[in-house]
This record gives sequence, structure tokens and C-alpha cells, in this order.
Amino acid sequence: MDFMSGFTAAKQAYDLLKLIKESHDQAIISGAIGDLHGKITELQMLNAKLSGLYQSERDVAVKLREEKAKIEMFTVKAENYELHTTEGGSTVYRSKKPTGSTIPHHHLCTHCYSNSVISILQPGISTTKSAGYFVHYCPQCKNEYRMGKLPPVKPVSVRFPY
Repeated sequence: MDFMSGFTAAKQAYDLLKLIKESHDQAIISGAIGDLHGKITELQMLNAKLSGLYQSERDVAVKLREEKAKIEMFTVKAENYELHTTEGGSTVYRSKKPTGSTIPHHHLCTHCYSNSVISILQPGISTTKSAGYFVHYCPQCKNEYRMGKLPPVKPVSVRFPY
């Protein structure tokens, strides 16, 4: 459907109305009324299509506004994080610690962060250590990150009583 077909149908309906008004012959008036009914139906169909297009465009606009709000919210939150390389060599996002804050640093998954998702790394459940480092995982994407070094283990000596 384009604008010109609707405009053409409206112009034809107007011309039929003029013909009905100016004509004195009943046969011409009856034919014009029949044609006018057809044009009115055509205009109603075009109006319904236009209404559907308008609604779909409104839906797109609402989705775009929601996406924009999500991006803006993420941008505000993202300002509180910086790239950090852990002792284990993993690159994560770490919270910037405001002065005077007693809240400890926390770390975010870089994969999720790149997808505008803030996912705080958690201590590993199935893998708690790897190559001498504690392992944290992302609950969102399940990536694992080597974090801090394991404390040295003191050797245990066992004495047998004989």
C-alpha cells in the first residue's frame, strides 16, 4: 500500500460525490452510489492497513525506547568498573572503590560485560582451584576465571607411635 493509492481512491470518491450531487438522472446517481460504496470500502481497507502499520511502528518505537533505557542504565553502572588483571592472569572488570567505602571490590565477567550484562563473579563450586589459584565463575555464562593465589599449604607430618 502506498500513499498515492489512498489519495487516488479518496479523489475518485470525491468525484463520485460531485457527480451524485450535480446529476439529475437516477441511473447515473444509482451507478455512482454503487461505485462510491466500492471506493468507501477500498478506503476502509487502506485505513485498516495504515492502522496496522502505525501500530507496528509504535511497537518498534517502544522497543527502541526500552533498549535505549537499558543501554543508558548499563552505561551509568559501567562507569563504576575498570579492567583488571588478576593474580591468575585473568582479565575481569573490577569495581572502583570509592574513598571511604567499606564495601570490598567485586569482579564482573568480561564476556557478559561486553554484552551489556553485569554479572558478578562467584567463588567456584565444581572447580574451586586451578594451577595454584582460586577459581571464580560467572553465573550467567559459566566462564571460569583464575583469581588470587592459594595460600601456601604447610606440610603435615604424621608420626606413628611405634
